[in-house]
This record gives sequence, C-alpha cells and structure tokens, in this order.
Amino acid sequence: MSPTHPRPSAHALILHKNGGWHLPFLTHQWLIWFWLSLLVCASWSSAAESDKARVLFLPFSIEIAGPYEHLQNGLPSVLASRLASRANIIAISRTGADDQMAKALQAGEYMVFSNLLRQSEADYLILGALQSTGAGTFELSSYVFTSTPGEPPEKFTLPLVTVDEALTTIDHIAWEISGAVFAMPRPESLITAPDSGDDMLAFQSAHPERAYRQEQLGSRTPGLEIEGQFTLVSSLRGRKMPLQVMDINTSDLNGDGQVEILLLTTNALLLYREMEGQFQKIDEIDLPGYLRYLSVTTADFNENGMAEIFIAGSNNDIPATTILEWNGQNWRTLWTNLTWYLRVMDVGTAPPILLGQKTPSAGSVYEMQLDPSQGVRPLRELALPRGINLYDFAQADITGDGSIETIAIGADNRMRVYNAAGTLLWTSSDIHGASSNFFGTLSSTAQTGRGTDPETVYIKTRIVIQDLDGDGINEVLVGRNRLETVPFMPNLRYFDGASIAAHKWEEGRLVPLWETRRTPGYIVNYQLSPAQEDTNRFELVLVEGEGGSPFFFWRSPSSMLARLTVEVQKNL
Repeated sequence: MSPTHPRPSAHALILHKNGGWHLPFLTHQWLIWFWLSLLVCASWSSAAESDKARVLFLPFSIEIAGPYEHLQNGLPSVLASRLASRANIIAISRTGADDQMAKALQAGEYMVFSNLLRQSEADYLILGALQSTGAGTFELSSYVFTSTPGEPPEKFTLPLVTVDEALTTIDHIAWEISGAVFAMPRPESLITAPDSGDDMLAFQSAHPERAYRQEQLGSRTPGLEIEGQFTLVSSLRGRKMPLQVMDINTSDLNGDGQVEILLLTTNALLLYREMEGQFQKIDEIDLPGYLRYLSVTTADFNENGMAEIFIAGSNNDIPATTILEWNGQNWRTLWTNLTWYLRVMDVGTAPPILLGQKTPSAGSVYEMQLDPSQGVRPLRELALPRGINLYDFAQADITGDGSIETIAIGADNRMRVYNAAGTLLWTSSDIHGASSNFFGTLSSTAQTGRGTDPETVYIKTRIVIQDLDGDGINEVLVGRNRLETVPFMPNLRYFDGASIAAHKWEEGRLVPLWETRRTPGYIVNYQLSPAQEDTNRFELVLVEGEGGSPFFFWRSPSSMLARLTVEVQKNL
C-alpha cells in the first residue's frame, strides 16, 4: 500500500523528495474555477469577434486591356488584409461564391445575388473597378455598401499613372475606407506630406459636395417651409412599417366622402385612413406573392359609385392586372390576370383615362375601355414620343392654350414637354421620376437573360397634374429621387436623397413653384388628395423607403407613410 501523504495546500509549491519545485494538484474548487476562467475568456473572445463588422469583398472589375486578370482577385485580397489589420474587421472568405455574386450582380440576376448575400451574413459589401480614364491614365475606385437602412454607399477613387501603381493605390484606399467608414483613420505618424506632383494622393469621394449640401439644407428652410404662396401648415409621419411598399394612391373608394390611402405591398393591398391624428389601417386584401407589383390606380369608369382599383403587376415578363372594388366593408374582384399593364391617368380638370400596354419594353400605349366580356379592350393608340412607356408620361393642358401637352420622362430621367403635334418644347436639366421599381420579377431577370441588358426597364414615379393655385391652369408635380449608378455595374442603382417638386409653365419652360424638404432616403411614390372642407388647402400623401438601395433584400424592408398639408394663397 502506498504511504499516505498530507493533502498539500492549493496555494503552495512543495519540494519533491527527488528534488525540484512542483505545482501540487489543484483542488476540485480550483479546477472548477480554472475551467470557468477558460469559458469566460472564450466568451470574451467570441464577443470581441461578434463586435467586429463582417465585410464581404467581391472581385474587382478590371476594365482595361492586357494581362491584368490577376488583379481581379488580387486587389480585393490586399484591400481585405489591410482593412482586417487596420479597421479590425472580419473579412468574409467564401471561395467561389464571391465570383458567382459578382457575375450575378453584373448580369442583373437578383435572385441568385440576394440568396448568396443573405447567406454571407455580411454587414458591409465592397466592390470596385480598375478602369481607363481615356487619357492614357487609369482610375481605381471602390464602393462600400452597408446593410444599415437608408445609408447610401461611400465611393473612394484614386488616379493611377500606370497599372503598376494599383497595389500601392489600393493601400491608400484601404486607409481612406478605414477612416471614413470604420472610424479608424491613418495615424498621424504615418501621414506624409504629398509632393506637388503626386497624383496618387489626389483622393476623391463620390460626393465631395455632400457635407456642404447637407449643411446648407440643414441651415435653411426650403420650399414649402418659407413664407410664400404655398405654405406647409401641418405634417404627419406614421410609424415605420416592416414591409416593402410598391406604390401608393388616394381615393374615395366607396363614395362616402372619406379619403382612403391605398398601399400596394409585395403581397397585399392595404387601406388606411387618417383618423385622430394618426394613420389607421381599416382593411386589407391578400394578393399573389409571386407577382411583382407596379402600380395601384383608381377611377369609377362603370359609374356605380365605387371606384375600380387597378393593380398592375408582372408574372415574369407577362402582364398580370387585377381589378377590384371595395364598398366600405367587402371586396369584390372584377377581373384577375388581365394580360395588360393598366393604369389610370388623371388629366387635371378633364375626366380620367384608362391606359394599357402589352409589353414591358417601349411599345404601343392605348386608351382602354372596360369590357364586360373580356375585362378591357383597346380603343385607340396614343401618339407618343418614341421610347415612352406606360408609366413615363401624363397628358393635359399645362400651358393654358386649350391644347393637350405631353409631359414625359425618358430613360435618362429628364422631364420633357411636347406640344399636341409632338414637337419638343422643353427639357429639364435635373433628373425626375427615377425609381427602383421595374417591369418583370426578380426571377425573370435570371430566366430570360434580360438582366444582361443594361437598359433594364424601370418605371417612373407618378406625374401628377392638378391646378394647385386655382388660376385655371394645371401644374405638374413630380418626384426627385437623386439617382446614383455604379458605372461598372450597369444594373446597380441607388438613391442619395429625395424630394417632391411642383412646376408651372412660364415663358416656355416648367418653373419650380415649391419643393419639399429633401429627405435622406427614397420616396416610393406620392399622390395629391384634396383636403376636406377647405378649398385653399391640399394634401400630399407619400411613402418613404430606405434609400432605394439595390440591396433591398439585405435586411427586412421597411416603409413610412407621411402626409403634408399645404395652404395656398390664391390670387397672388
């Protein structure tokens, strides 16, 4: 039997009989504390990792001739390693999936891209390009997209004299991204004064004037909020709703004198009213979730006292329009899956007109008529400028000469006015009507290959025609989502602020009357609704989205309903 020994103290080092100092066996209590400490350290390490931003880097687009394909993955790899050490991020590595995402995004295969993006669980997405400037020099640019709602991407650009400078330049861009995006700027000890001829340090931002503009917008009260003929007297903003709104409209649907607000979402039509100082949902009807919805418009063409509700959608690239009625309590479906894109065009003081189009690309637009046997039928083709789609125009007398003008927004998002003979009278310098909604569905872009065409057919926000100042001549109200694009990703678009402006025809052009305060996000759509019991006021109802980002599928979308009440001083 082995001899027994006294139990050593857990705090003591004892001298072994053969010599040398040894740590005695730990007690059970200390063993427990030892393992607990390991668990705490592991949890601290895990928490530290979870606090780091997860950044996904896509292969760069190399838009120059020559043997530079290695830079496609080499540049983002260097950028990732630099940011991982400087900004303390986690660079996500997904072998093969990065190339697949870049190709899908460039081709407009949104379903493929969105699924891979969700799987990555990234907080940021970085993509970039090496391009020729056309003057014997080059340019290296990088876009940093964030999953934070309402935040536009940051762009970082530096010139190169030769392609050999690409790796040095990406290091400069890494420092700029580290400071501007992740609040980890280059230490002063590493900043060197640039030589007067050093083009490498001529750093440029995508929006060098953004801070100035935001400061100016914050220091003054533009548009409706200054004294003048049009004055903002009240406003109401609803709660953020966890849904994606495709369109909005207003109408007295059942003739009871109360105005309903119609919100068309990805899978339902919601009815709201403003009651007791807030927006309250009063009814809804589910819609097929496999369609992509474009618009909701209304008019009582059958003259039964209830407005027909036209919900235009796409089943892949095939039109799919539903016509409903609502009597205040129940829904009635008049037609479903009509193979026409349909919308109602309000033409100021004249009766509304139902319009239809068969194909998503620019084609014939017809004045339509309700038909009891087949839903609708075409009456006549409209004479429109070339390239104008169903959602690109409105027609009304805006000059006061008794003739009908066409107010159209082209593929370049410039607003134009044509006379009755089709002669162009005026073109805007600013862009108007840009949106993130488009014909077709997310799946159809991948199935048909239409996404490979940079001319994806986007629909425009609403052109509203109404006599706002009571002088008998119609004004034009249109949205101004500030569209931004990524040159090397032709199917990518996002928006850097939005407003709505009203225009009046004066001296051969449309002159702005007023403009709402610019918001940082994106305006889905809007409609004028006459305020009740006061002919000197009107209401502008709108839905705000979150930046109109191309990555709307990154996080669950949200929308916000708002109303502005404007007072008009007439006879000024």
